[in-house]
Amino acid sequence: MKDKFYKFYERVGRYYPEDKIVYSTLSGLIRKKWIANKLKNMGGGNLLDCGCNVGRLSSSWKRGPVFGIDISFAVLKKGKKLFPGLNFIQADLREIGCLKPDSFDNVIACEVLEHLDMPRKFLKGLYPLMKKGGLLLITTPNYTFQPPKLVSLGMMRTFGIVGGTQDEKYLHTAYRPEELAELAQDAGFAVIEKGSFEFELKGWLKLITIIESLFFKISESLFPNSKLNFLFYRFIRGLEIDLFSIFDTFGFSGLLKKIFKQGRRSYILARKEL
Repeated sequence: MKDKFYKFYERVGRYYPEDKIVYSTLSGLIRKKWIANKLKNMGGGNLLDCGCNVGRLSSSWKRGPVFGIDISFAVLKKGKKLFPGLNFIQADLREIGCLKPDSFDNVIACEVLEHLDMPRKFLKGLYPLMKKGGLLLITTPNYTFQPPKLVSLGMMRTFGIVGGTQDEKYLHTAYRPEELAELAQDAGFAVIEKGSFEFELKGWLKLITIIESLFFKISESLFPNSKLNFLFYRFIRGLEIDLFSIFDTFGFSGLLKKIFKQGRRSYILARKEL
């Protein structure tokens, strides 16, 4: 459906280099490695990457064909240049029933559900597309107190993005592992594993996040479209990586896994029953 979500993500796909930005950050690097390890333990056969962007996360899959689906045609064109061996499909995840039933052995929906206004509809539409016994991996941001709903466009403005899914904001929420499990079970899946990851960034990253938030609140009022925003963002991301390298050298990241009960990202691994 060509609604405000389609129009927003087509603009984002065309002008905002999300893949380059996200996977040059500490969080993106840790997430990519974690997902790659999970994929190694999934069965053989084909793989459907829902909300694939350019296909970065599924590009390492070697046990069968990869199909990437995204609402943005612009981002899929970029993906085809980067990963010509992947099969890209432009479609709306909220209307995923356009695909053939009983087609997919494995599915990932990583960092996608938090952007959907109809996550239940997506999962219920996905269930019949999977083969019996097929595995589904979902990851999203986690939260402690209250999940966010609409967030500011922030640095996207620097790349010319004007107008979100609602005024100057866009949908970017979060889920706890048990909430993801409930959504999957409601769609018919059997949840075989749930939990969280990115423990390495808990606690110590909070101060940097607060400083960054203050900067961008000021910039939204004074210079929302300035390239200074991107330069500051790159400085903060580089600082995070440098600090983490020091902490990791002294075993600090391993200690954080023991201290915190929940990581910054939630996940579930689910199966379509035989």
